[in-house]
Amino acid sequence: MTPDEAVAAMAERLSAVNWERRGDRAWSKAVLLKEYFRRAAQWAAVYDCDSPTPFFDLAHCVDATVRVDQGIIDDILARLDTRGSRSVKRILPFMLHWAALRAQPGIKFPPQLEDPFEPLILLFERGGGFHTETGEVDLEWKSVRMAGWRQRAADPPIADSAPEALDEVDRAGSIAQFGYVVEPL
Repeated sequence: MTPDEAVAAMAERLSAVNWERRGDRAWSKAVLLKEYFRRAAQWAAVYDCDSPTPFFDLAHCVDATVRVDQGIIDDILARLDTRGSRSVKRILPFMLHWAALRAQPGIKFPPQLEDPFEPLILLFERGGGFHTETGEVDLEWKSVRMAGWRQRAADPPIADSAPEALDEVDRAGSIAQFGYVVEPL
């Protein structure tokens, strides 16, 4: 796959997301977000990325010469109905640059590092995005603090990211928090 094909594939995957936010999957989205933080922290450590926030242009840290043309990014963002989420619109270009970098011929990554953006994509695919405020990522019924995201590098990886396992996380979290299973907003 060429870098252009990889960017198109990522754009297609993001285009399939229903960006309408829904609260019934807040607990699994929190788990996926923490997994993203874990992976981002590992990549940041290996490539000496100095970002103060967990949402950063990792591709630029790895190889600043691999960039997706801004016109292509603007076109993709214009086609996505992210429900006005500034946080999501700020992050999506990082994912597109990453897709191009992963497909770049000759690029080799440390084998112990997992795809950093896959948990974030799965989060989006579980229903919409999120917004950040006052140092937290708001996922409707749950929020995750961004402070200390680099310390998550040593956390254990997510046990199971299959849809059925994530559905169970939501069911259990909803019952624990509210005493019943929350329906979509």
